Amino acid sequence: MDKKKDRRKQNNPHTTVMGAGADAARRGAPVHSCPYSHPAMRNSWLRGFSAAQQMTFGFDLESADA
Repeated sequence: MDKKKDRRKQNNPHTTVMGAGADAARRGAPVHSCPYSHPAMRNSWLRGFSAAQQMTFGFDLESADA
């Protein structure tokens, strides 16, 4: 089977939606501010949102006195 050369693999909106959710989490937007009503897009937005929330611990390891 011949590989498709029409860039179908690059046409994935879920990665963009996950990025939008992560940006919303970094801005401090509430979780109910998700702009998507489609279940798959809402799921991707929430995945990005929750991943960005879990990453914001704010540890400063450089100035720690150990």
